[in-house]
Amino acid sequence: MVGTYPSPFGQIVFVTQHGALTEMMFDDTPALSSSDILIEEIKHQIDLYFHHELKAFSLPIKWHRGTSFQHQVWEAMLTIPYGEVFSYSTLAEQIGRPKACRAVGQACKRNPIGIVVPCHRVIGKDGSMTGYSGKAHIDLKKQLLEFESSAQ
Repeated sequence: MVGTYPSPFGQIVFVTQHGALTEMMFDDTPALSSSDILIEEIKHQIDLYFHHELKAFSLPIKWHRGTSFQHQVWEAMLTIPYGEVFSYSTLAEQIGRPKACRAVGQACKRNPIGIVVPCHRVIGKDGSMTGYSGKAHIDLKKQLLEFESSAQ
């Protein structure tokens, strides 16, 4: 099923399958939103997030694609606290692969569940804003980080 949410940074489109969130992305392509208990709960939690009332999502998620390495990285991103940032090297160390910084970056780029799995909170070791689904979306990454830091 597909759900949509009109966020301050553009429309969010998300997909659920078998009782779990499987995809979430910013996408302004028109989409019809389905309605069921999970879709409504996802919308509710996103709404709380964008009103600075929710700092950690509690939604069932399931990876329907990706490698086991990518799954490790995505799971590690779930531990990054709201309003904080980790470097790619910190995530690499956290999963026990300290030399895999670039691979961690590629896994972040392929994260299928944006915002809930907060790849926007991962930055370069030197503080640089890199990644977030490619260079074209760095402004969105900055906006999300500024949004979260404004609630601190």
